[in-house]
Amino acid sequence: MAAGVVSQSLGGLKEYVYRGLQQLPIVLASTSLIYTVATGSLAHLNIFAGMAFIIPIVTVILQQLIALLCNLAVPNSIFWKRGSGDTCNMIVSGKQDLTYFDKSAPGGAVPSFWIMEVSFFIGYCISNAVDSLLTPAAQGSSDINHEKRNTHAIIVIVTTVIFSVLVLGMRLYFMRSCEGIHWGGFVLSFLGAAGAAGIGYGMYDLSRKCGARSSDLFGVLSQILPPSATSPHPVVCSAS
Repeated sequence: MAAGVVSQSLGGLKEYVYRGLQQLPIVLASTSLIYTVATGSLAHLNIFAGMAFIIPIVTVILQQLIALLCNLAVPNSIFWKRGSGDTCNMIVSGKQDLTYFDKSAPGGAVPSFWIMEVSFFIGYCISNAVDSLLTPAAQGSSDINHEKRNTHAIIVIVTTVIFSVLVLGMRLYFMRSCEGIHWGGFVLSFLGAAGAAGIGYGMYDLSRKCGARSSDLFGVLSQILPPSATSPHPVVCSAS
């Protein structure tokens, strides 16, 4: 009986990890929306806009383009396709075996929405943390707070990298077919992911050019602001 309880508990834990990993982009986008509504954060607004609108549109365009070009170059090939199955869907349509992949009936073209969404989020967060680390202290700010800012920024960079490695590693270990059946699919997926991370940098850069303090996603820059910077000021985006 004890063995049955342990087996059931492990099965429930596996289900929890799978579903959490599977729906991670939805959780990240929803959390950013909540922060946007609650605090008016421009940083979280840009993350939500990117994950809810920009990245899905870019992903669909990439999938259609890859499918068109690969069908012309190598008809009937599966090297550019993803595995099918409910495990690969961020929104689950029904309860299926967690390890279900039907390679005989491949899904659509790479890249997947999952890897594009997560890569966008990672690119945005790392861009924010690196920019926070490189930003000089404002005139009149405390040297101690400046040092704390640098330490905080380094911690954010390290933890973001660790988070990225763990999440992407688990995705490729548990749901490998979702990102490509053939090695060619993996290459195309990672190229798309790199592009999504670049879009994340662009969205962060937009926040920074708008001059809003809320463009600091992790609250690092707020630690070195002088008292005069706490007064309200208009948000104006600059082209440079």
